[in-house]
Amino acid sequence: MVRRARGGGAAAEARRRARRGGGGDDASTSARATSAAIAAYENAEIAPAMPLVEVLEPETNRRLLCTLRRRFTLASGAERCLALPVDTPIDILRGEGLDETEDLSDIGDDELIAVLPDMNRALAARGFLLQRSAFCMTVRGALRMNEDDVLEMDSGGDEPNEGVEVCTFGSGTFRYLVYAPLNPVLLITNEDPETKLHEVCFDDADVDEATLQANLDAEYDLLAEPEDDLFADGA
Repeated sequence: MVRRARGGGAAAEARRRARRGGGGDDASTSARATSAAIAAYENAEIAPAMPLVEVLEPETNRRLLCTLRRRFTLASGAERCLALPVDTPIDILRGEGLDETEDLSDIGDDELIAVLPDMNRALAARGFLLQRSAFCMTVRGALRMNEDDVLEMDSGGDEPNEGVEVCTFGSGTFRYLVYAPLNPVLLITNEDPETKLHEVCFDDADVDEATLQANLDAEYDLLAEPEDDLFADGA
């Protein structure tokens, strides 16, 4: 069944008024006002619903654009933030290319640099822009996440990491898997009061686990909140 939407927003309404305008001074004045309204609407910037911040990697001066999801105060009185990358963080694993059940391995920086051209081409063919961002690589593009085809990777912890395949590619004699984490990547950051840049907090001596975990859990719950059904019965 095809559902047709009626209307078309403020710009469409302004165009309809312009087409209805007749002759005379009043019509000319109305047309000019309408044209100005259309231009203002179509050129207007859309302010972000949440603040945008940049996370800095001091060693490389690379930056990662994020939305600032929340600020919270630790028991020590120090402030920390939770930042969510705007683009999708990715990782890469190497396999022998023998079959789907083989073990995959992490790769080092030297190998990553060597396979980067092949990886870049494979991602571009799938419609992704590969970016070297702070602390990780990211891709920009339409990532199709299918929870029925989730990858489970044993990282040595209590629970396996879950990811979604972005693409696979060959380089030399190996096959490589590029994947994105299934769950959102929230970064715990500290904001520089002067530059407003954020840095990731590693081995944070000020952190108290109870406060941190409560804020992480609350944010993950918000990110996992199901969308309202457009045609649900409001009764």
